[in-house]
Amino acid sequence: MIPSKDLTIVTLCENTVSGRDLLGEWGLSFSIRTPDTHLLFDTGAGSAGAANADVLKVDLSDVQGILLSHGHFDHLGGLPAMVRKTRKRPLPVFGHPDIFVPKYSRKGDRVVYAGPQWAREEAERLGAEFQLSKDPVRFHDDIILSGEEPRVTDFEFISDKLLVLDNHGKYVGDPMKDDQSLFLVTDLGLVVLLGCAHRGMINILRYAVEITGVDRVHMVVGGTHLMAAGDEQIEKSIQALRDMRVEWVGVSHCTGGYAAVKLASAFKDHFFFNHTGTRITFPFNRPV
Repeated sequence: MIPSKDLTIVTLCENTVSGRDLLGEWGLSFSIRTPDTHLLFDTGAGSAGAANADVLKVDLSDVQGILLSHGHFDHLGGLPAMVRKTRKRPLPVFGHPDIFVPKYSRKGDRVVYAGPQWAREEAERLGAEFQLSKDPVRFHDDIILSGEEPRVTDFEFISDKLLVLDNHGKYVGDPMKDDQSLFLVTDLGLVVLLGCAHRGMINILRYAVEITGVDRVHMVVGGTHLMAAGDEQIEKSIQALRDMRVEWVGVSHCTGGYAAVKLASAFKDHFFFNHTGTRITFPFNRPV
């Protein structure tokens, strides 16, 4: 169990910024530091996260591993820039095998490529060593990359705009099996970091409780992918968060303004916007 006083989470990249000299970028990246380890969860879309680390005085040279939530460009596009900042070689990079399945997105009447602009071989030449698994991966027992997340709720959906190619070369819905989240077991309870929560925020939180055996969720932070959700899904998500007694909700990236306002209204002083530059230490005081 991680003593909460020894855990620091810094958002290196997000759509918006919380201070001067920082770069906003459509994407997400977190630095997670404990006395025993320094990990990155996602890398943003490009070079912003690596540049912001310098401004935020987050030393990336001692990063021991990079964890990837899924294969969309806005979460792993910045991998080469991040790897260049580290000194560990080879540098372990953890993800689901499907992160290298070509991904696409429907934009109106067009279909566009939604994966990274770099090839696996390029990242490996820089020093990345990919360790891909469908199963949960544990780091020091108390930091867990979720592996495949089961879908059990009846009100959370994967966007039909997310596509892959089938064996016949036709676009079909992406089941997003590579969607992963990060579970931190602290003395305050679970801290759950979301990439985009394509598999459903509530599904993910329930799974976090199941595989950790910790039924207290202290904080959920990151992308909730509620930007296209209707009122019913948003209200049911809020009720589920209340039922689980989630103590803090910090939203980013793909949450969307409407859902964010709804969550802010529901959780009031225990809600915050998680921007580029947000630094979470414990005990936590909500950023203004």
